[in-house]
Amino acid sequence: MSLALSPKRTALMPGPWAKNDLWRKAKAVPSLDLRFAESKSLADAVTGQSLVTFTRASSGTYVDSDGLIKTAATNAPRFDHNPSTGESLGLLVEEARTNLLTYSEQFDNANWIKYQTTVTANAAVAPDGNTTADLLAENTSTDVHLCRTAYVITAQKTFSVFAKQSGRSIIQLFCSGTTDYANFDLGNGVLGVVSAGISATITALSNGWYRCSIYFPAVPDYVQVALCTSTSAGRGGSSYAGNGTSGIYLWGAQAEAGASPTSYIPTTTASVTRSADVASITGAGLLSFFNNAQGTFYAAAATSSSSASANQMIVSAGDGAAAANQITIYRSGASLLSIVSSAGVLQVNQNSGISAASYKFGFGYQANNFGFSVNANTAQTSSSGATPVVVNTLDIGKWHVSSSGYWNSTISRLTYWPQRLSNPTLQAITQ
Repeated sequence: MSLALSPKRTALMPGPWAKNDLWRKAKAVPSLDLRFAESKSLADAVTGQSLVTFTRASSGTYVDSDGLIKTAATNAPRFDHNPSTGESLGLLVEEARTNLLTYSEQFDNANWIKYQTTVTANAAVAPDGNTTADLLAENTSTDVHLCRTAYVITAQKTFSVFAKQSGRSIIQLFCSGTTDYANFDLGNGVLGVVSAGISATITALSNGWYRCSIYFPAVPDYVQVALCTSTSAGRGGSSYAGNGTSGIYLWGAQAEAGASPTSYIPTTTASVTRSADVASITGAGLLSFFNNAQGTFYAAAATSSSSASANQMIVSAGDGAAAANQITIYRSGASLLSIVSSAGVLQVNQNSGISAASYKFGFGYQANNFGFSVNANTAQTSSSGATPVVVNTLDIGKWHVSSSGYWNSTISRLTYWPQRLSNPTLQAITQ
């Protein structure tokens, strides 16, 4: 008795790619599938092996699934979450940053200069779950009510602070020495009036907390937090008669070099540096899945700001020493790009022209056959060019050549097929 299936039955049998939706769209099993958001690990879903080498020479904070800020130990990867919904966002990859402010959680310290305000220490539960948030309260004067740092800022910086309403629901972040300011409505979680040319953000956390940030493109002197009665308050805040009790809970102040805030870095008596996250695959691990002649990359990643002030890499494969050989997908300005170099010669340079809060891309390569699709758009193609001569390093969230080009946000998934998927498939997998 023959057990052979009929041709019709064989055609209906699903392939191994049917096990996963992304694999099903590709109609092919990848040789590497890093599901950072789903698994909250560095393990490859195809083989179960841990091919990624991860280092960070310091601790670092992240938002856990409960919405609280937690601390990861030295060399431990951080899997970040949406601070208001708890959604898993994936692997957080950031450049080194320094919080230049001291006493970041101690607004009662003399390093924070108060004007027509008082500070009650440890008055509320902070975004990390500990009772370390301070209350900045107005006095009864008819005046502006604020506090500022004693630290003098000497270059462009992003200033951020965690804030929660307590009688007052509006604050203003501003600085002396410039005309820059931004107003924040903590009752509704929205921005108020922001001065021209200023980048400001407000991000919701759990339990009524928001992280408010402002980037000063001009060089300020002191960063300041003012209590306001209106979201349209001009620079310096509102002048009003205080009631002696109302105010704002504050926690986690940070001033850092860069056009957008990164994960919180706590300080006490001195500034503190968080080291860079480095996630890479090299050697035998890379050889186990990578095809130099042809292949396809897929990734899903969130952006940290509306535009990139410098190139930000999602994935970069190359010779690890120079830009001579590389396949790199990166963000420049507000657009995602793909670039291929071989033996020191630029082969492909594709600009998607797509600006988005998050990206899904598919990039396929083969000699004289390149395709690049972003967020389900028709693939851009190039029919001329060679693939890199040498690829021995794959970096996730940074440039393969040096400690630069950090993504500074989360990557939820990185998948690789050792064959060049078709252009319609590139579009399909990015839907």
